[in-house]
Amino acid sequence: MEMMNRMFLEEVREEELEQLLEMQVESFMPLYEKYHDECSPAIESIDKIKARAAVPSRTYYFIVVDGARVGVINIGNNNPNEKEVSFISPIFILPKYQNMGIGYTAIQKAFELHPEVKTWKLDTILQEKGNCHLYEKCGFVRVGEEKVINDKMTLIDYEYKVK
Repeated sequence: MEMMNRMFLEEVREEELEQLLEMQVESFMPLYEKYHDECSPAIESIDKIKARAAVPSRTYYFIVVDGARVGVINIGNNNPNEKEVSFISPIFILPKYQNMGIGYTAIQKAFELHPEVKTWKLDTILQEKGNCHLYEKCGFVRVGEEKVINDKMTLIDYEYKVK
């Protein structure tokens, strides 16, 4: 069965934020161990996650495939009056479910869920070619300046303009 039919996005409830944090740490720790960046989601506090979840114009969703919570996507922005621009930050897939097309399908589901959004934005690590490939496959293009985080890691911005 096609991934689109096997997946849905389930809104994360406040009492599930601890589970979300555990999944986020598991998903981002390999990148943190590789790059040792202070902005890594692997070392985010539960308070930061709760603050992001409390923003009315942002929503966390579990990515659910065949009944299993395999990742998370956060969609929205910090300005509730700006409905046509949305950020995807963060998105992550648990390591044992990576490279199965789940990230691509989750982004397509986000597009479907928010037809009012005309511009989607995200950033990623330049050195992570798989991430860059995924976002480009979804139609995102690089924009803006590179942001050097440390001698191993550079962040780049991507945008997708809905046609």
